[in-house]
Amino acid sequence: VTLFLLRTTTTTTKKKSMTTTSTTKAPPPPRGGGGGDGFRPKFAYLDLDIDNHRAKHALAREFVKHTDLRYHWTSKVLRELGGGEKTRVKEMFASDYEWSEKGNGEIELEPAAEERVVFELFWEKAPLACENFAHLCAGDKGTSKTFGGVPFHYKGCIVHRCVKSFMLQSGDFVHNNGTGGESIWGKKFKDELGGLKGKHDDMGVLSMGNTSKNSNGSQFFITLGPAKQCDGKHVVFGKCVKGETLLKRINEELARDSGETTELPKREIRIADCGVLE
Repeated sequence: VTLFLLRTTTTTTKKKSMTTTSTTKAPPPPRGGGGGDGFRPKFAYLDLDIDNHRAKHALAREFVKHTDLRYHWTSKVLRELGGGEKTRVKEMFASDYEWSEKGNGEIELEPAAEERVVFELFWEKAPLACENFAHLCAGDKGTSKTFGGVPFHYKGCIVHRCVKSFMLQSGDFVHNNGTGGESIWGKKFKDELGGLKGKHDDMGVLSMGNTSKNSNGSQFFITLGPAKQCDGKHVVFGKCVKGETLLKRINEELARDSGETTELPKREIRIADCGVLE
């Protein structure tokens, strides 16, 4: 069975967070021990934009706003149009020479039904992982010196791996392909025993991606089903408390079957926004 992020290799080339060695020395723990700066939110959230839905809906709003005279809309505001008018919007957009060239010719009439996934953070079990994840959601740690000023922020990251009944993975804010990323401390940080004891026993478990022992950076994964092969090898530091319906939809409609030639989701999933909640 191929294990998530845990294939043994001896290569020295750039690698995704999908490889491991047995000789990695544990880096010294970052100062503060997790939440040492007083920043200790109980929850963090990710807003997942599927197939560029936000931009397509924004384009539809702009189309109605700027073509009200041309098409005699009863309002410049899309949400105020009646049902009959809304059915005409896509038709008029597609036939409009000027507008149909924008946004790949696609619009969405309604905002996404659900985008947000909220996680409870397990500060008592994995304070370093929680502190790192919370700050990367908040985007309040400035920019990376290692990677040319790239912001320490999950906003804009894509889901670069999505396997049915297994997990979706993101957090590579540098390359967006699983080969990059960095912790808020600018170096790898250690595995935490409390987190290693956590179980990947259900959908919605939040866990650290790694390249080997004690090599946590910014990449994380969310389970889409039980993943017991990850127990004891990845630090569990949170659990989905809202948004499981969205995770189920992703698993059913967008996740790849194990063994496919690509593990990218069938349609792009991007972290459109993220943050923390008390």
